[in-house]
Amino acid sequence: MKPSLDEGVRLFGQGQYGQALFFLEELDPLDVPDAAYYQALSYSRLGRTDQALSALELLISQGTNFLKLLQVKMIRGFLLTTERRYPEAESALRDMLEEGVESVQVFSNYGYVLWALGRGKEGIAWLNRALALDPENANALNSMGYILAEEGVLLEKALAYCRKALSIQKDFPPYLDSLGWVYYRMGQLKMAALYLQKASDAQPENVDYRVHLAEVERALGVKLK
Repeated sequence: MKPSLDEGVRLFGQGQYGQALFFLEELDPLDVPDAAYYQALSYSRLGRTDQALSALELLISQGTNFLKLLQVKMIRGFLLTTERRYPEAESALRDMLEEGVESVQVFSNYGYVLWALGRGKEGIAWLNRALALDPENANALNSMGYILAEEGVLLEKALAYCRKALSIQKDFPPYLDSLGWVYYRMGQLKMAALYLQKASDAQPENVDYRVHLAEVERALGVKLK
């Protein structure tokens, strides 16, 4: 690796994403595709999603090796989903499926996106496919539990899915939020408040967590913290 790339990758591995970019941005991503890859990951970790997506699109246009290209497309689909750019995410993920990709992450992400687009039955079917491939996949478990809670159906199953996801990836804020939301839908407000407060404390900038917590506070008639 070139010295700047070497140092950028080292700093990225240490979680120093801003410092990593200082070195990675010295490199021309057209000449050093790995620089674009680590730039994209660093931008993503720093919340600079548009820049991350631009770097990923550049890698896709270059047609890097198959495994790296697959990973890049999966990251792009995930980022589009987290940014709630659901039509773009649906198109990107569908393209991967049409290419014959068999991936728990792609199935799970696609299922959530379809649900977000109002295609709930299709979404749940893809999440079931993801869980058939890997019953221990925390993301698929959490997505299934959250969707069932939002739909207000099979709440005991939703609880089991979300508790299992959180047992696999303990204290992960999105999973804390989902579990809290399931408890809210079940009318167990004190349990809901416990998990939603943990999620909000872990990521106070997350609007969804604050909205969920405020909903429980209104139901309890108290302001927490």
